[in-house]
This record gives sequence, structure tokens and C-alpha cells, in this order.
Amino acid sequence: MSLIRLKTNQHRLIANLRHAFTPHSMLGELLQNARRAKASHIHVIADGNTLIVSDDGIGIADLQSLIHIAESGWDPALQARENAFGLGVLSTLYFAERLSVHSGSQSFRASTAAIIRGDDIEVRHAPPLTGTEIRLDGVQSPQAGLGLSEWIGQRLERLCEAFPVRVSFNGTELARPLADASLPWRDTPMGRVLLDLSSSPKHWRCFLQGLPIGRVPTFDPSAYQVILLRDDIIARLPDRQYLLNEEDDHRRIQAAIDGAYRQALIEAKESLSGREFVELYAETCLSSSNADLLNDIPFALCEWFRNWEGNPPGYYRYREWYPLDGIATRAALQEVGVWCIESDRDDEPTAEVYLQARQTFLLEEPRLHAAHWLMHLARTLTPDQVRVRHGPILHTEDWPELAERLAELVLVETLGVSLEGERDAYPVVAVRKGDTLYLTPAADADDATRLICDYVFDECYREERKDEDAQTLTSVCSMPTVF
Repeated sequence: MSLIRLKTNQHRLIANLRHAFTPHSMLGELLQNARRAKASHIHVIADGNTLIVSDDGIGIADLQSLIHIAESGWDPALQARENAFGLGVLSTLYFAERLSVHSGSQSFRASTAAIIRGDDIEVRHAPPLTGTEIRLDGVQSPQAGLGLSEWIGQRLERLCEAFPVRVSFNGTELARPLADASLPWRDTPMGRVLLDLSSSPKHWRCFLQGLPIGRVPTFDPSAYQVILLRDDIIARLPDRQYLLNEEDDHRRIQAAIDGAYRQALIEAKESLSGREFVELYAETCLSSSNADLLNDIPFALCEWFRNWEGNPPGYYRYREWYPLDGIATRAALQEVGVWCIESDRDDEPTAEVYLQARQTFLLEEPRLHAAHWLMHLARTLTPDQVRVRHGPILHTEDWPELAERLAELVLVETLGVSLEGERDAYPVVAVRKGDTLYLTPAADADDATRLICDYVFDECYREERKDEDAQTLTSVCSMPTVF
């Protein structure tokens, strides 16, 4: 019988770890080590190909711990709280030619190649120093066309955004906007959240132990929620650029932000009048799965309804939308009437013509909660309910050459629409009923084309096809004699 056990080719392992780190993670590890050493101020200097990071922390009692892989040297409480891996300084060895360390009254200086090979490194006595200074020589900027100093300056701006320790770069203290203790942070099960109710709760950035973690957002960097994760959440080895249990943690982070976001909206609702809350936060509620918070407020944004002047009946023109301004009260809407249309898209313009003629409100906001009072107030209209009444026929044309094939084009002297049971008809200049388009001589050909088609073919808006149809309808409307 033979026995085998796990062995490690130490030198090969250390050499291969080069591919697990990046210059970005190296800079973050140096800041992290200084923070863990209880520094109150970190100084970063970049000059030529030299990078120096110094701090006023408690220092390093045993310099061996600095280059002892998987032995961080931190006290057990900190290791348990922050899952310190003991790989921090290792990340510097692959991006510099020499490493010099001075802490307390000890120092050493060696080539990084010698350290990686496992050569003996001499530790010398040095003049007493408060804290630790780490110097890297022979560092190259990882970004072509950008010097080391400029690259580090740009990188530090992001790294220090929420960092709890003061950081100066080349003598200038860096802004740390998210480290302001006066900011209205909210506690959640995943950490502290800083909310921006004008932005989506689905857009957020994470910080772990003071440093950003995860992918850089591709959306507007000023439009996001911020979460400072609990220190005990684990980052992925070895460079800690992503969360270890990213998929599950992201779900928990989203749930924490959603809960805090909703609570903030509830607090805003309690502190504002109904009109003010709708004006300020209605869109926020609708776009964040909090639409139910609007259910008991007797005000509605006018933009929830069709703007008949900006968007007359018919198919929407390509990417056109002209919302109404202002706020309507529940009482006013009850008096005028609110409608919604139930149909497929092809015959919807028939009902829209009728509602515009009545100058009533057409509800077009699909995100309202099912229990919102508007959903109970609104009457449902189907195009089949609309009746067309017309005067003498001036001209008819079977199967006219239009973008959408119609069975008949009818020019009439007068035209009106009503619902079954209504005594009077509302006058209109054009209406489509099924496969028939009714026009009067007063019809505007451009508006009438809206009742035919949206003129989007193969995802492209065809203006020339619309112009051809408008010209055809103009010629029909101007016919003076009865066919």
C-alpha cells in the first residue's frame, strides 16, 4: 500500500498567482492594509515609476507576516470579522521591480523577483517610524498613454469614494463624498444604504470594507443607490474584486435596497400633502414596484392621460410622445369622465376618435396598481361600441392604394360618432370603422393618415410612404362632385 497527500509546488504556485491579481487590486490592498492597521491618514505618492504608500497606523510587529502567504498577521477578531486572507502585499510583487518596507524600527528592501523565488531577505534596524511605509520601485502604468501618477490619481478617486480613512495623493487630500457621517444612511440586513429616490432602486453600487466591489456601473454614475456592505460578507479570492457568493448576495442586496427604498417613500408620503407626493414621487412609485402607495391619494398626474392636442387619435408617430402637464383631482376626473380602451391595436383609433370628440380623459398609464381608484372610475370602451353617423356621400373608392389596405374610402358631407343609446353624435372630420375610412372635405390629410398606419416598416419609419398617402387623401377630400 502507498500513501499520497496534498503537496504544493510553492514557487510555481506563487509565480502562477501573477495572473490572479491586477494593478487595480494592488492599490486597493495597500489602502486596506493601512485601514486595518487603524491608520487615521494615508499618504500616497507617485513619482515617475515609484509608488509610496505610508500611514500612521499601529505598524507591523513582524515583517515576516507581510510576505507570509495566507497568514495575515492581524488579530483573530479582525480576521473573523473581515475574513482577511493574508494575500495583500503579495499582489504588489507582480507589478514592481523592488519592494521596500519600513515599519516601526524595522525595514527591508529586496527585488520582487527574489521575494517570489523565496530568497532570504534581510531585515534591518531602522530609525523609529510611526506607522508603515511601503515603497514600490519600477512600477508601470497599466494604461497605455497614461503615466503612473495620472493613472493612480484616477484610480484613487474611485477607491476612496467611501473609504473611511483620510487619503492624500501627492500632497492633496482626496474627496471622500460617501464617507460623510452626516449622510442619511439606512440600516438594512446587508449593510447601510444611501438612497436617491430620483433614481431606480435597481441601479446600485457596492462597497465592502470601504472599497468598491463588483462591476463598474455602465449607467449614469450619478444615478444609483449606494450600499456599504457588512464587513463579514466575503469577497472572492484572491484579489477581492467580486463577491464570493455574487448571485445570492446580489439578490439579498436588491431585497435590502428595495425595502429601504419603499420605507423612504412611505416616510415621504407621511410628511407631504397628497398633491405634493403625487407631484414629486408618482413616477418613482410607478417605476419601482411601489404603485400601491398611490392608491388612496385623490390626485392624478395629467400625464397619465392622452394629450389629444399633442397626440391626436390614431397610431403614434415613431417615438413621439407629448405628455400633459399638471395634476387633476379625483372630483374633477369624476365630473368629466375617465375611459380606457379595450381592443387590439388595429381598431383602437376608432375608439380614440370618439373619446377625443367628447374631450374626455383616456387613461394610458399601464403601471397603476389594480386597486387604484382610477381603475374603478374608468369606463371601458371597445371600438365595436362606436357608431358612425354621416351625411350625404360625396365619393367612394374601393380598395384605395394606401399603406394599409382598406376595403373602402368614403368621402361624406358631414360625419359624427356616438355610442349606442346616445341621442346626439359628436362631430368629427375623419374616423375609421373596420376596413372603411370615412372623411369629410374638412379633414386634414396628415391627421387622417394616423388612422391608417404608423408607417414603421422593418423597424424604420417611412416618411415617404406617409407623404404618398397624405397626397392621396388630399385629392379625395378636394373632390367637388358626388361619385
